[in-house]
Amino acid sequence: MSVHHERNESVEERLDRNWNELMQELRVMQTGAQILAAFLVVLPFQTGFTSLDHAERTFYLVLLVFSALLIVLLITPVAVHRHFFGQRVKITTVHMGHVISKMVVLGVGILVAGSVWFVVQVLYGTWMGAFIGAPMMLVVVFLLVILPRVIKPRSSVPILPTRGAE
Repeated sequence: MSVHHERNESVEERLDRNWNELMQELRVMQTGAQILAAFLVVLPFQTGFTSLDHAERTFYLVLLVFSALLIVLLITPVAVHRHFFGQRVKITTVHMGHVISKMVVLGVGILVAGSVWFVVQVLYGTWMGAFIGAPMMLVVVFLLVILPRVIKPRSSVPILPTRGAE
């Protein structure tokens, strides 16, 4: 029996629930991305920023542009939803939101790992930045891309023992 039938909800109710779940997930990711982007935006106004070399400034610029594009990607589902509002094409907006949310998950992970790489590189040099940053990128890819694909879903919720059965 499908989840749709188990929940006893119509197609429209399921689409509404899926959309609401997508929006909540995007809100969670948006907060972290916006805070990190805010730190990146103010960085050039700090006194030590002028001491960065060309490579470090380029790395910074890539992170700044990436964070801005990530924030725009985060709000894209809302723009599409507004565009199609009332046209009874929620299945399109839910699918598009699902695809974008998968990209955003990876994007936030890359932004976090890239920011750590950048900070370590500025503080300790290129080699230490790569020594810490590259493995972080690999961990991000593993946790956000590979792990979700290798986890085997369970068909039902496990029954937990009651207190007296221990």
